[in-house]
Amino acid sequence: MSGIVLAVASGGTYAGTVAVADHVNNAVSQDDLLGDGAGSRHGSAVTGPVDVLLAGSDLRKSWKAGGEKPRTDTIMWLHIPASHDQAYLLSIPRDLEVNIPLNKRTGQGGYATKINAAFTFGMKDVNDVKGGMQNLHTTLKELTGENFSMAAMVNWDGFKAITAELGGVTLCVDKTFTSTQPSLGGHTFEKGCRHYDADMALALVRERYAYTDSDYSRQRMQQQFIKQILKQATSKGTLSDPTKMDRVLKAAGKALTMDLNGYTVVDLALAMRKITSDKITTLQVAHQSLGDGNESLQQPVDDQLFKAMRNDDMDNFLLSHPELVSKGTGLGK
Repeated sequence: MSGIVLAVASGGTYAGTVAVADHVNNAVSQDDLLGDGAGSRHGSAVTGPVDVLLAGSDLRKSWKAGGEKPRTDTIMWLHIPASHDQAYLLSIPRDLEVNIPLNKRTGQGGYATKINAAFTFGMKDVNDVKGGMQNLHTTLKELTGENFSMAAMVNWDGFKAITAELGGVTLCVDKTFTSTQPSLGGHTFEKGCRHYDADMALALVRERYAYTDSDYSRQRMQQQFIKQILKQATSKGTLSDPTKMDRVLKAAGKALTMDLNGYTVVDLALAMRKITSDKITTLQVAHQSLGDGNESLQQPVDDQLFKAMRNDDMDNFLLSHPELVSKGTGLGK
C-alpha cells in the first residue's frame, strides 16, 4: 500500500527530464491486476475521480519453496476525488464474510467465506499474483459496486525493504501492549510516539491478537503507517537526496506490482502532487460480529458509504456519518 505512495511522491519530484521520468516509470513493475486488459493508452493528464484497489500479501519467502499460497489480510479502497487534492482511505476487514464468485480458472469459490480468501482462490500457484488480484477485484466489485480504475499489490518483504530505505518510520501507539509476534519474543510496545526500524514497524502493522477489537485496531495502525510513509517520503530530507530516493524507488520496485490503467507513474504523480498526509481521511466500515469469527456489514449505512465513494460524494456522506472516520492513531480499546 505504501509503495504506490512512494512511487507517486518520487515521480512528482524527479520528473524533470525524459531520462529521469523513464527511470521512475520503469522502477515499478506493472501488470493487468484488474482483469480489464493491459490498460488503454490515453493522454498523460489524469482526469476525474481515481479509485485504487490496494492489497497487502502475507507471502513469506519460505512459502515460495513450499508452494503455500498467500492471503490478503490488508485490503483497502483508496478514493481520490476529481479535484485530486485529497483522498479517502477505506479499510475492508479481512474477516468480512462475503460471497466469493466461482473462479473458472482455478475452480475455487462460489460460496460465502472471509474476503481474504478471494486472493488465494484466484491463484493457480504461489507466484500467480495477477490471478489473485483479479479475483479479489471481482469479489470487491460484487460487494461494493465499484469497478476500480487502478490497483497495487505489496508484499511484506517489500514492506520491510521500503521502510528500511526510509530509515524507519515514526508511529504512535495509543496503549501499552505486549506483542504476540513470534519474532519479537514478547516485546512490549509503550504508549506514545516513537521512531521504529523496519522490523519493529512490520510487527506493529501485523499485530491484531493483542487488541480487544482485533483487526480493526490493526487497520488503524496500517492506515497510520501509510500516512506516515507519505509524510516521510515527501520530506525535504528524502526528496532532496536523489541517491536516497533512488534506493527507495528500487525497494518499492521489488515490493510492488501495479496496474495504472495505461497511465505512467509520473502521470499519476503529477496529478496527485497536492495530496499530503494530512489530506488523507482514513475510514472503516460499519460492522458487526457474526459470532463465528466472521464479520458482516451493517446496512444500509455501508451501501450508502460505497455509493458515496463511487459517486465522489464523500464530503456530504461524512456529515451524516462522522463515526466511520477511523478514531485513534493506531491501537484502541
